[in-house]
Amino acid sequence: MIQKKLRGLYILYSLLGLLYLISQEFLPSLSPQSNLVNSIFLMVLFTFSWLFVHIRIQNDPHRFVGNFMIMTVLQFLAFLGFELVLVLQGALWIQVIHALGVCAVLLVVQTIALAKTSVS
Repeated sequence: MIQKKLRGLYILYSLLGLLYLISQEFLPSLSPQSNLVNSIFLMVLFTFSWLFVHIRIQNDPHRFVGNFMIMTVLQFLAFLGFELVLVLQGALWIQVIHALGVCAVLLVVQTIALAKTSVS
């Protein structure tokens, strides 16, 4: 059971690694350090969110929708805080837009993976 739930997290990690490599190739103005900061923050954010939903669901599977909504709101708040820090530190606009794009892609994949693992 736990392996099935962790499979979705592995998919997110693989996608994040792939997006890191694609960004390095096609966004030369984005420094490797900026790309790494974005990737590490998003990895931590999505890991904690994934664990939040699956740990809380073990007690009551009928609360999936509520837990998912709480997780999504917390993700957005944490991500907007990260974006605010980037802007206030004077990060390049490409780093801010890159983080937003990667977060959107990961959120869509996470939503699909969570829906599949919670149904079965």
